[in-house]
Parts: sequence; structure tokens; C-alpha cells
Amino acid sequence: MYVAADTAELGRNPMDRTVLGWSVLMYRKLDGSPVAMRNRCPHRSFPLSKGRLDGDNIICGYHGLTFGPNGSCVRVPSQQLIPPAINTPSLPLVERPPFVWIWMGDPSLADPAAIPNHHWLGDPEFASFSGYIHCKANYIRLHENVLDLTHFPYVHGEDLGGDDYIRAPFKVKIEGDSVAIIRRLEAQPVNAVYGSIIGNLGHRVHRTSESWFKSPAFHVAHAGIEDLDGGIDGRVQFHFKIIHCFTPETAHTSHYFFANARDVRIADQALTRLACEKTRATFLEDEQALELVERLWIDEGNSAYQEKSIKGDHAGVEMRRIIARRAAEEAL
Repeated sequence: MYVAADTAELGRNPMDRTVLGWSVLMYRKLDGSPVAMRNRCPHRSFPLSKGRLDGDNIICGYHGLTFGPNGSCVRVPSQQLIPPAINTPSLPLVERPPFVWIWMGDPSLADPAAIPNHHWLGDPEFASFSGYIHCKANYIRLHENVLDLTHFPYVHGEDLGGDDYIRAPFKVKIEGDSVAIIRRLEAQPVNAVYGSIIGNLGHRVHRTSESWFKSPAFHVAHAGIEDLDGGIDGRVQFHFKIIHCFTPETAHTSHYFFANARDVRIADQALTRLACEKTRATFLEDEQALELVERLWIDEGNSAYQEKSIKGDHAGVEMRRIIARRAAEEAL
């Protein structure tokens, strides 16, 4: 399953979003439950999102055909008979705040249990925020970007990590269809980002970073900070979670839903707003770099071109293998 929307986006106004090359209509029924169906009237292909809601039904804005939330046609204004073939595919949605997940395949195979765990986003022991960015890049490149963080000092400056971070020893861990890259820095000054949030700038810390590809739709990074210089108010352990949800729009564009959680200064709403702004700005720097890469692949059109990998790409190469194998299995 992929993330189709942020929960706050869905309401009583029909909205459309392209997912895996399909235009999808989404809205909420009167009871608040979310609905998704193909955003294409089966009569003459008018986008249903340009129609209007009547209770839980959607009325096409071209000829007035009306469809129930399951995609079945319930009214043809110009005739009494409703042809049984006139319906539009309904798509399973599962709401797990702050995300709404969609299944684009056979509805009978939709498995909400396969949605990766992200309980921190609703845990009262954490402060969290979420957001959305439209990216002009393939979703696989987005996964690669968050698995290989050696781009930090070159794309973002050294606030997130300098040469000491990108040269730190790492290991790659594979568990089934998941792969992670794990780095640990010992007795190093806390970096500017975490130090400003914790309030321990200048302190020496152990920093452990795990970046996990959990599914083609979901990536989670864990950062653990252990303060070696007394910490703050006697506390020395601090934890941060970074969620990346990448949903293909087309072969060259993606929807990027992100969320962060922290277990420090959780009541500081001003800090949460500032962290959200800075996170968005950081991700936009990634997006700008990835758009330049994508543009070259589109413009030159040379599918035979072979990029060369280096040591830091180990996790990303394993991720590509997992996606290629899963795609081949689904094609059978």
C-alpha cells in the first residue's frame, strides 16, 4: 500500500491525485470515512472530481451520472435503466493518521496489516508533525537519497553532518524485504540540528543513526543521541524518528509525505512549527538535486547509460534489488 493523502487533506470537497499513473478521486462520506475510486466517469471519461457530492454519492459534472462510494452507478438522469457495466473501480483506503493509505491492485489482496508501524506519530510521549512535497523525481531515487546520507555536507551544509559523519564506519542490515544502513559516531560534538533541539550544543555525544527501507512506500530513520556531558536536567538519552513515504505519481514524479517525531521538548509547539519549516526546507534541497538528476535521464533518454556505484551505495543497491524482485513476483 502507498500513502495517498494526509488525513487533513480529505474532506467533503472532492479531490484528485495521480497515483501510479491513475487519476484517483478521494473524499469523505458523511460519517467521515474516506472513499477512493478511479477519477474517470466510465461514460465519457469526465473527471469525477470536477463533479459534486450528493450525500455519499458523487455526481458527474458532464452528464449527471451518479456513483455510490463503492463506484457503482446509481443514477443515469437521461434514462431509467442503469447499464450494469457502468461503474468505476473503487480503491481500498486505510486511515492511519497522519496518513491515508491506498491499495491500487486487486481489492481482495489489500492487506492493512502490511502497513509499516509508525506508532510514534500518535504516541503522547512524542511531539510530531507531518507535511507533503511534490517531487519531480522517480520514487526509487528518493529512497536512494535517504539511504545514502553522504550527500549531507554537499546538499545541506554541515549542520546535519560533515565529513566526520559521512566517513564514519557503517553496516548494512537486511531483514526480509527490508534493508538498513546504520552509522555510529562516538564522543563527537552534537551537530547543530540536534543540539539546538535538545539544548545541549557543545556537548559530546554518541550518535547512532539507522535508516530503514521498509517497503517501496515507506522509509523510517531513527536517530539516538546519548549525551556524555551530563545531558539536560539529568536526562542523557534522546530519540528522533523521521518518516518518509514515497508514492509514485508517474515514472518521473512522486508524492513525498513526511513526518517527524521527537521525545524531547514535546510541549514546545513553537519548536515543532520551526522544526517542520526547517525539515521542509531541507527536503526541498534534496528535491532540487534529484530533479536535476531526473531531468538528465528524461532529456538524454539513453536507457543504456550505466551509473557507477561506490561503497556508500550498498544499502541503495540492495533496495533496488528488493524492489526489482517484488515487481517480478507481482508480474507472475
